[in-house]
Amino acid sequence: MNQKYYRFLFVLFLALLLISCGKNDDPTPTETSFVFLESEKQLGTITQNSAQLLFNLLAAQFDDDGTMDNEVSSGAQVYKVTYNTTFEDDPLLVSGLISVPDKPGNYPVISFQNGTNVEYSKAPTVDQSNELFLVLKNFAALGFIVVIPDYPGFGESTQVFHPYLEKDNTLPSLVDLLKATREFVSQEHISASLNEDLYLMGYSQGGWSTMQLKHEIEQNGLEDYQLKATTCGAGPYNLNLLNELIVEQDSYPMPYFLAYLMKAYHVHNKYPNPLNEIFADQYAAKIPELFNGVTPGNAINDELTTQVEDLFQAGFRTGYATNTQYQPIQTALAQNSVQPWKTTSPTRLFHGEADTYVPLQLSVQMHEGFKALNVSDDLIKLVKLPGADHQSAILPFGVASINWFIDLKNK
Repeated sequence: MNQKYYRFLFVLFLALLLISCGKNDDPTPTETSFVFLESEKQLGTITQNSAQLLFNLLAAQFDDDGTMDNEVSSGAQVYKVTYNTTFEDDPLLVSGLISVPDKPGNYPVISFQNGTNVEYSKAPTVDQSNELFLVLKNFAALGFIVVIPDYPGFGESTQVFHPYLEKDNTLPSLVDLLKATREFVSQEHISASLNEDLYLMGYSQGGWSTMQLKHEIEQNGLEDYQLKATTCGAGPYNLNLLNELIVEQDSYPMPYFLAYLMKAYHVHNKYPNPLNEIFADQYAAKIPELFNGVTPGNAINDELTTQVEDLFQAGFRTGYATNTQYQPIQTALAQNSVQPWKTTSPTRLFHGEADTYVPLQLSVQMHEGFKALNVSDDLIKLVKLPGADHQSAILPFGVASINWFIDLKNK
């Protein structure tokens, strides 16, 4: 690692020390009974000085044009909230993180959807040391209210299995957190209030979730919010294309991604095929127990194999696209993919050119699909990150996103 990266890690460590933790072990009931918001717990505070230090270093690390570090205007208060949503058409209490500026004012909202996670301890409201979540929480010091859903299956809702890349079981929790946020900031002890402007961003699974949320809002609206702009990084928008690209390779470095997807769809009855019609018998037998909320992704990978020929059944590899046996899986993946539409708000698709987890082709196809519908260059752009892989593209994506959002906010 270079010297700048060591300095960045040091500042992250220092920023964590400057965040004072909340004293309550459990969320406390809200002052008023709301439809969506159920409870809140303050996790900590961020000082304006620590936020300034962090953004100074981020600007230096990523050769920023100076937008971020010139915009720090406050500290922030960080909360865990629980709120009501639906899951498989039943009520479910879920959780999310809200970071608000500590100075009075009317602020826009950034909704960030995080990437693939299999550990309960890594949920946004739980993992206080995660460097990405730390940066996002500090965005509140730049004049935004930041919300991050845990997703069903994490935080307060570990009783359900996470609906990995499932549209109908994911979208309600994203929309309802935005509604709960409106209720949250209406309370007297919260000095920040909302204006109507909404920005969306997400990476990897979060890129897919963000695109689904963008489509939902543009098609059906969202009361009290006006969608201003969206950034999606490395999203697996077309799930059938992702599957086809994986099975065509000799090796795939993240076999647990596809195992996670097929496990979730199997649990939630998205298709009738047993796992051993997809994966080789020895791996199909392991998969149900591997995704237990405790075993990390790299350990799940170790229990599988990166060799595509060994991971899958031969019939699935060679006949997935043509054999009617797999038609239910194809249909389920198609129903949960995001198809381009005549979008009406600015969007940028970011993708590392060296990404081997979610190939660049997914974003290229999505961009081409929008362009085929005559969506203008003002509304849709593809930003390729030279030399960046799936992991190293995350912070550059975040920096570019927040700089763009700041520019739009200040116009």
